Amino acid sequence: MAEEIRILKDFIEKEVPKAPPLYVSVFLMTKAAEGKTSAAEIAEKLEILESDVLKAWRYWEERDCFAKEAAQMSQPKAIPSERPQYSPAELSCYLKREDVKRLFQSAQQKLGKTLSSGDMATLFSFYDWLGLPLEVIDLLLTYCVSRGKRGMHYIEKVAMGWAEEGLDSLEAVEEYLQMRKEGYGAIMRAFGQGKRLPAPEEETYIKKWLREYKLPLDVVVTACERTIMRTGGVSFAYADKILREWHQAGVKSQADIAKLDEAFAAKRAQQKASEQPRQTAPQRQNRFINYTQREWDYNELERLEREKQREW
Repeated sequence: MAEEIRILKDFIEKEVPKAPPLYVSVFLMTKAAEGKTSAAEIAEKLEILESDVLKAWRYWEERDCFAKEAAQMSQPKAIPSERPQYSPAELSCYLKREDVKRLFQSAQQKLGKTLSSGDMATLFSFYDWLGLPLEVIDLLLTYCVSRGKRGMHYIEKVAMGWAEEGLDSLEAVEEYLQMRKEGYGAIMRAFGQGKRLPAPEEETYIKKWLREYKLPLDVVVTACERTIMRTGGVSFAYADKILREWHQAGVKSQADIAKLDEAFAAKRAQQKASEQPRQTAPQRQNRFINYTQREWDYNELERLEREKQREW
């Protein structure tokens, strides 16, 4: 399936009508190449002069259009609060597209029913409203059906969740589903909560550890196990403190954790040694003080003295 490129609606409405058609062609070719191209390559593809490509680039740079496109495309997608409504005439027009027609045929097979006009409008809104590629919408249907969910309300709720997560490619969806299937279960089991799903706030922590920090699952599980041992309970906030420090320290494996533990133990032993009071040297005792002196009987001494005087 051919790849898609996205152009801001604001650019189409405000910039395209005022720009020379040739410059618009150059802009689109540059966008398609994601900026990784040369003036010579674009000139050859469009069969124009290389100098015309350079003029077009200067035109768009002066209007800051390349920078605006990059900045706005990098921001999280803001989903309008209400799904648009499509008339039968609009749907009939969209059905002329082969890729849209294939999506609806695939949806009918997966859902096991003939799609109503409302069903088709909802599915097409995932592409037009949420910005999900058609192949991602097809995978979305497979995912929902595998969970025994064929209701369009449930499918729409999942689609909105995927859009908010920025899952705009098959690779991103597969990585996300793998994280939910294995990651969530392993982390909840490490907390002794294997029989329940994480609450929304807990899920926010898990996404940060696995998607933002990109920490290996076994490292996250180790932090959860240590949280239980140190706090005696389930504390995602405490585990987050551990994992934030590990992330800042560049931890990527159990070996990295072992090195941090060794460094911490050595530092603690050093601090403990410096905090111990100095032992005073034993006081040297005077040999005269230690000498056990005799106990004299002074009455007996006087008697002996009198007897001695008589003899004289």
